[in-house]
Amino acid sequence: MGFKKIRGNEGEIIIETKVVEGITNRVLSRWKVLKEDFPSVVRILNEKFNLGIIKRKRKEDKDKDLAWTR
Repeated sequence: MGFKKIRGNEGEIIIETKVVEGITNRVLSRWKVLKEDFPSVVRILNEKFNLGIIKRKRKEDKDKDLAWTR
């Protein structure tokens, strides 16, 4: 799994995420990625810090497979 290189063009949206411990304000993790790569970062942080984020499938995605029956 690789992330796209940040080039600093004006059209790119860059998201920076910083995870800080509450008591000591120590930085635990820092991520700077493009907008397209952010879902991967959320998945990694969810597994690493056990955030409890649930990925839900949209209802229309389930019905897409059966669309040919209509």
